[in-house]
Amino acid sequence: MKLDIKKILTIGKREILSNIKRKQFLIATIIGPLIIIALAVIGSFMMFDIKEIKVGYVDEFGLDIPNKVIENNFGKNTTIYFIKYENIEKGKEDVLNKSIDALIFIPRDYLDSGKIIIYSTTKSPNPIITDTLNKFLLKKLLKGKVDNKTYNRVINPMNLEIYSVSKKGFEKETLLSQLLPIGFVFLLYMAISSLSGIIVSSIIEEKQNRVMELLLCYASAENLMFGKILGISAVGLLQIGIWLLFALPIIVIYAVKVSLSLTIFALVYFILGYLFYSSLLCGFSSLFSHPKDASQLISPIIIIQIIPIMFMNTIMVNPNHYMAKILSYIPFTAPYAVVLRASVTQLPLTEIVLSTAIMIVSIAISFILSIKLFKIGVLLYEENLTLKRVIKIIFKK
Repeated sequence: MKLDIKKILTIGKREILSNIKRKQFLIATIIGPLIIIALAVIGSFMMFDIKEIKVGYVDEFGLDIPNKVIENNFGKNTTIYFIKYENIEKGKEDVLNKSIDALIFIPRDYLDSGKIIIYSTTKSPNPIITDTLNKFLLKKLLKGKVDNKTYNRVINPMNLEIYSVSKKGFEKETLLSQLLPIGFVFLLYMAISSLSGIIVSSIIEEKQNRVMELLLCYASAENLMFGKILGISAVGLLQIGIWLLFALPIIVIYAVKVSLSLTIFALVYFILGYLFYSSLLCGFSSLFSHPKDASQLISPIIIIQIIPIMFMNTIMVNPNHYMAKILSYIPFTAPYAVVLRASVTQLPLTEIVLSTAIMIVSIAISFILSIKLFKIGVLLYEENLTLKRVIKIIFKK
């Protein structure tokens, strides 16, 4: 295998220019995130944009429920009107005909059972109602039994500070330091999912237009594949850079509070994961001439990424669980699992070295395998390519 850096760079440059001119790139990179942010802001605004709520109640326990309460959520005042009912059936009838938004029933034996019943036309009552009711109950249960200082501490029992301890000392943890790995997981997932779309559309389109054959006259299959990976990876990283610009205000405010070592660690595993998936996707995509056929084989590769996301709670709550350790040594899941574990505990050096070594070896194998597939695949115009046929190509000498 002889690599020509000049040809690789030329092909990479061509990939960058041809992909960033696509309408799909513009939509996925700029218009898509803008729409998502706009919808999220509008949704948050609308969630608390409730001027008044009417709540009926049947109180057998004896709470001191006022006729009206004003609650403030994110700068928005909501007036809750409480209407007393003597009969549950009448209250349920008024819920059905929309005279009130919900009906609360507080039974006589609440102190023993803790049971509260809410009747509503929705499956989940507005949290403003349940939060306000919770305050009433606490006030009733503690009234006359504790002073104001104790009452306020019961309402807000912990002002929690967490320090991670290691042989180097101890470090104060922040909410953002715990959110960073979660943000990293979703960023890597979005990046690889987007990358797969760019690679599949780029390679298949060039095969269909016979451009691939012209490119093979200019460069060997190896140089062509490396050039494509270089160019498409640059396009993917450009896309991520633009996405991060949307989060720039948050990054500027909180970046100094994030552990530098954890940031570097996440960046290294991001690059390793990106190289592994980009080479693998490039090789397999070259076997197909139609996006529909390619998706049947590539979809499982993309879906494997979801496994660490499904086990995210387990990994972060119990980072030394055997499942978390296994996922740290599988190249498809290691970039996610290792960073999530490192964010909540000090990983042994041996585990980090072993996981990193597996990733590097896997990337090398992925490149070798993809070059073999690419050499055959770019000139293969076979329809309905089966998995059995792909395996034959891989093991063909």
